[in-house]
Amino acid sequence: MLIAAGCRGGTAKVSGVVSLDGNPIEGATVSFTPASGDGNGVGGSYGKTDAAGRYSLRTVSSDNPGAAVGKHKVTISLSRGDPNNPEGDAKEVIPARYNTKSELTFDVPAGGTDKANFELKK
Repeated sequence: MLIAAGCRGGTAKVSGVVSLDGNPIEGATVSFTPASGDGNGVGGSYGKTDAAGRYSLRTVSSDNPGAAVGKHKVTISLSRGDPNNPEGDAKEVIPARYNTKSELTFDVPAGGTDKANFELKK
């Protein structure tokens, strides 16, 4: 019974690398939102990229490693302020087609993956 339940959903570890025009992006937020709505009760997942552009996902609801198994809409965003105007509004560095108007999707396999890579272009 446990095996059958695991095949229907659950979570799997997901990690990868994000780059923009061939360069790793540090400090970007990577969000996975299940296409099925609630992701079999797991909900969405998020991660933050390091200096090498690497990230690992954690579930939003329980802060556990991984993401719901299945298809996801993916958004990647990074806001930066103007160093010459520290009190000004931060601006989105990543093109809208990867965040507010995201065209990105990813299918999380039951066995997980360390190859959820996204090579973005300006």
